[in-house]
Amino acid sequence: MGYREELENLGVNAAEGIDRVMGDEPLYEMMLGMFPDTVKGAEILAGDFEQADAEKLIEQVHMLKGMTGNLSLTPLFNGYVEMLGMLREGKVKEAGEVMGKLRPIQEQIIECIERNQS
Repeated sequence: MGYREELENLGVNAAEGIDRVMGDEPLYEMMLGMFPDTVKGAEILAGDFEQADAEKLIEQVHMLKGMTGNLSLTPLFNGYVEMLGMLREGKVKEAGEVMGKLRPIQEQIIECIERNQS
């Protein structure tokens, strides 16, 4: 199974992502390669939801939503959209529950990217 197929099996719409960069597959792969470091730099921890610094969480989730949308990392994008709406409504605990469900998927996608780009 190739890299694109692995991503697609994880719910990533790689073809759409490549279209977003005007068909430049190497550029798309380079941008994918930046995703793991971006997530690690903006890591959202379970404790962040308990401390309820909603403004910081909104900023982090908004940034990750944008990146996952641009890369067509569809399951992550959908989760971040849901979380952002909850955070803006003050539903911090509920957003934390979504993050708990999203984290394993995100870890699988990151692992796939790192394995295929090393």
